Amino acid sequence: MNKDVLWKQSNVYAMHGIDFMIDQNMNLWLIESNPTPHLGGTTREKNKIYYDLLTNLFHTQYAYYQSRMKRVFRVITNLQHEAKTTHQIDLVQWQNEYNEAIKNRLEPEYQLKPENTFQLIFDESLPNSDAYFNLIPHDCL
Repeated sequence: MNKDVLWKQSNVYAMHGIDFMIDQNMNLWLIESNPTPHLGGTTREKNKIYYDLLTNLFHTQYAYYQSRMKRVFRVITNLQHEAKTTHQIDLVQWQNEYNEAIKNRLEPEYQLKPENTFQLIFDESLPNSDAYFNLIPHDCL
């Protein structure tokens, strides 16, 4: 899989089941990535893991939604204010502000709880290996 097959919108996500293996030298190997992971537990412990996973996913998604809506409402309010006071609108400016507002990022009041196990691993708005939070060395890109 490569990023060309991923959706381009910042307000969508994909959940993959990723299988790893550790060899006798403690090297970590990626075995496969499944775009439709099986979430059925066969034991009580697995059911708890999947329950926590989905709970964290929904909390993460809701925090990003709240953050995005806060910014969109701010843009709309400011646009309405400008329209009332100046009776003209710079459409390109407001399109740019709206496009920036809908990008996925968390506002300070909507940060994830410490027990949430989700971790952002890719941000296309950052350059080079910074986009991968330096998890992947630049020479591997």
